[in-house]
Amino acid sequence: MTSLFDLTGSTAIVTGSSRGIGLAIARTLLGQGARVLINGYDATETEDTARSLRAQFPDTADGQIRVDQLAGDIADESVARQLIEQTLNTFGQFDHLVCNAGIDIIKPAIDYRPDEWDRILAINLRGAFLPAQAAARHWISHGHTGSITMTSSIAGQVGVPALAPYAASKGGVNQLVRTLAAEWAPHHIRVNAVAPGYVANIMNNVTAHQDPASDKRINTFTPLGRRATVDEIAAPYAFLASPAAGYITGSILAVDGGYTAT
Repeated sequence: MTSLFDLTGSTAIVTGSSRGIGLAIARTLLGQGARVLINGYDATETEDTARSLRAQFPDTADGQIRVDQLAGDIADESVARQLIEQTLNTFGQFDHLVCNAGIDIIKPAIDYRPDEWDRILAINLRGAFLPAQAAARHWISHGHTGSITMTSSIAGQVGVPALAPYAASKGGVNQLVRTLAAEWAPHHIRVNAVAPGYVANIMNNVTAHQDPASDKRINTFTPLGRRATVDEIAAPYAFLASPAAGYITGSILAVDGGYTAT
């Protein structure tokens, strides 16, 4: 019997996957049999990550590659279109999209500059909508089904000080997921989100949660008493892309150790 979680024969795009949670998502999808196009902002880092993944997930016996890459700014509409086009050119099909790219700047709300606000919203929210729109346009025009999973956060549901634009972007992601799920359900396109809690892998250039006092607070307010590993965050993305989640759409799946349950 074929596993409900098997992704063999399917193809996925994962934005923001040259490092961290996105890389773990790409690796998990590959481990379940999918072929994956990764995306990162930095071209060198993205190429290095793709090379590492190819070593772990080599071409199939009949010469089909498992991993491709496209670097670029996900807030750029042309990059969103290129992701779809290159996936189709490389793999011949496109089934799953993970909108994971994200950035953060932690500081008091009164100190944010307009350009910082604009950049965070551009990457985290516009950068989720544009590839989702490009994917849906392709699927709808060709009569194909598909799944989209976005990365939200506990900050999209509860108030976390010093995260004003990040929290606004993730609250926007939650409503974007619900709206797109309702709008695209007639086309059999499922749209969901994973909302991670605190993770052992901290975002690049973020240092606010590295001090012992902050760690103690996080562990105290997380019922499971610890941060998640990136692999624990990544696994639900594979579930939401799989046949096991065929009746799930419009959901924001909390993967937070119980943080938002208390």
